[in-house]
Amino acid sequence: MHSSISRLFTLSLTCATLVESNPRILRVAHQERGILTLGFDPSNEPGESLQLLSTTQAGYRPGWLHAIGNRLYSISRTHFPNDSFVDAGIFKFEKLPNGLSEIIDSTSSHGEGGVHLDTSRDGRTLASTNIDGSTVSLFPLGCSGDIHNASYTFQYNLTQPGPGTGHSQIQSNPHAAVFHPSEDLMFVPDRGADRMYIYDVSNTQDVTLLRNMTLLPGTGPRHLIIPDLGNEQSLLFLLGELDNTVYVYSLGFSHPDTLSRGGANETLQVALLQSISTLSRDGPRTEPINEDLAGELELSADHKFLYVSNRNAVSAEQLDTLAIYSVDLSSSTPLQFLGLNSTHGKIPRHFSLSSDDQNRYVAVANQVTNDLVVMERNAHTGFLGRVVGNFTFGPLDLTTDKGPMAVIWD
Repeated sequence: MHSSISRLFTLSLTCATLVESNPRILRVAHQERGILTLGFDPSNEPGESLQLLSTTQAGYRPGWLHAIGNRLYSISRTHFPNDSFVDAGIFKFEKLPNGLSEIIDSTSSHGEGGVHLDTSRDGRTLASTNIDGSTVSLFPLGCSGDIHNASYTFQYNLTQPGPGTGHSQIQSNPHAAVFHPSEDLMFVPDRGADRMYIYDVSNTQDVTLLRNMTLLPGTGPRHLIIPDLGNEQSLLFLLGELDNTVYVYSLGFSHPDTLSRGGANETLQVALLQSISTLSRDGPRTEPINEDLAGELELSADHKFLYVSNRNAVSAEQLDTLAIYSVDLSSSTPLQFLGLNSTHGKIPRHFSLSSDDQNRYVAVANQVTNDLVVMERNAHTGFLGRVVGNFTFGPLDLTTDKGPMAVIWD
């Protein structure tokens, strides 16, 4: 890596945009209705605790939300800036004091099928992922979060189709681009190619590929998270969408030159520690036949529990689940399957733990039942309790083209 010690502290006060976390405001990316802001008051009955505060149009079929400080970014699926184009659109919002927001910037994502956004650890680079266009683009951000011209665009290609049925592995499908929380690294899981790419992004004008990891055929890697452990050893949790498996990797950083952390002598070691089913205790990897599709994963703030959403694509009547694991970050097998909780809806593409320290609530965006469900979370057991919020956006949507795609808490 080519960064210096000072780059660990490059987000200066002039660029900082910190705001107090507000666990009572939710943002939803809804394909048909736009970016929705909802207020949540758990003292009300479940059918009345969620109230729609505002709706903002942000391109065709919004699909992801990412917040940093008082800024909010979303990405649309395609047709930016109008129906004559196929690129996805990236939109920057400014959060307003009353919980509302307004769009103040937008640009092309340089690819079709926008599905993911993330910002670098210093808050100065935005990565967009386009699943249908098979691209990832990097955008420098100004101090106010304005989106500059792309500094780098990765184009991915598939040499031969994978074993996934249907359209799941007939082309390269990068599904996310995630920055390491304390290193100048970026990770890209490619669902179509069964690969994970790791990049040195210390210079976003000259990005270096460090690893091109081949995963088991039919994995369908979708999303990943890297908890910030604040040391030279960290873990990566990778979600296999097609085989319904969580893969846990250790990430080791060797620094022979201790005076130059992140310097050219740094080496990265990646080792698989564990693989575990999202569907049952000790269950096997599933065949990539698109009957069950793992959706999202999130770690609790205290790093004691991991959650994964399961989507069953066969039965419209069968409610879907969140898998719950206990986490021991010091163990060689960090995850233990605890059980399943109902999402009280169908096709939970995304969910989010509330932003308070206890993660008291979990909000689930169910795509087919076209609703948002909020449940209480027990911080000691990890399990979810009663439903304390339920908001229906519209009628049942078996096409999955109209319902909610993402939800986050302020």
